[in-house]
Amino acid sequence: MKASALEPLSVRNERDVLDYLARAPYDNVFVYWLIASGRAPGPVDDVVVSRAPGGAIDGVSLFGRQIVPYADSPAAIEAFVEHARSARRPSMIVGVRPMLEAFWAGARETFRNPRATRTSQPVYALDRAHLRGSRNDAPVARATMRELDEVNANSAEMFRREIGGQAGSVPADHLERTRRLIEAGWWWRYREGERIVFQCNVGSETPHTAQLQGVWTPTDARGKGFATRGMAAICDHLLDIHPTLCLFANDFNTDALALYDRIGFYRVGEFASILF
Repeated sequence: MKASALEPLSVRNERDVLDYLARAPYDNVFVYWLIASGRAPGPVDDVVVSRAPGGAIDGVSLFGRQIVPYADSPAAIEAFVEHARSARRPSMIVGVRPMLEAFWAGARETFRNPRATRTSQPVYALDRAHLRGSRNDAPVARATMRELDEVNANSAEMFRREIGGQAGSVPADHLERTRRLIEAGWWWRYREGERIVFQCNVGSETPHTAQLQGVWTPTDARGKGFATRGMAAICDHLLDIHPTLCLFANDFNTDALALYDRIGFYRVGEFASILF
């Protein structure tokens, strides 16, 4: 097997890289958005491009706080594994399950001792033709800066319960990131009375889709239909802006998977993650 050659993301290859990533829009929404929005590469994140011996791109990987490998060939995965030996330890490695498993098989000795492994994370998509429900189901709206503390507290609780760890494991920049997403109009919430009973946010977007995350119902508000009504209403609004929506979840989170099924999401792939 001939080796793939690595090169950094640059102005010269950026268009070709985006075209390559767009061939699998749900698998690559996050890295596509980082590149297209100008958020990578930078002091924290680095994008590496793999080329097959003939010159065609056969893989793209983000290296930073997250490692996100995507590749068409075993040679590209091997090249990413070699690059990982000089990369900083990430907080997470995440990607399409077979690609993630192949990368981890080679990189295990480099990083060692993960805190947790999520072996199956179904990826779902939604378009307007499949949406069950509408904006009439709940009085949802974009969160405002006046709601920052409440949104952030809910988001931090979701992080601790869904990602795992203790109270101190919430990233130090979590509040600032929540602030930026509210300012961008990417946080949505459903209020009932004096409190938020459901919330979620757009995490990244491309011309093809927008990835939802932060899907959360406070524990004492569950079992009352808030998530079903709120999620359907938010998705209806977002589908005015984006042609499709997507998200992924842990396979053991059966309540979340049932929610997505009720709304009309359909499965389009599978991720896996290694957490440190």
